[in-house]
Amino acid sequence: MVSLIRTVAQENKDAGITANVILPGTMDTPVNRKAMPNADISKWVQPANVASLITWLLSEAGKDINGAVIPV
Repeated sequence: MVSLIRTVAQENKDAGITANVILPGTMDTPVNRKAMPNADISKWVQPANVASLITWLLSEAGKDINGAVIPV
């Protein structure tokens, strides 16, 4: 996936199209909490944080980010 997105980013940079990869860790969801009741959820990724990152990447502020691999 990372190689594909980097290729897409490179091939489309002159068209103003960006492509990035977000690599979240374990997401804090009801299903994950139920499946892993003894896990340390303090280290889990909040879905709202991923949504905020996506919103930022889509904004004017994130327009120059292209081909990035972003661990969350």
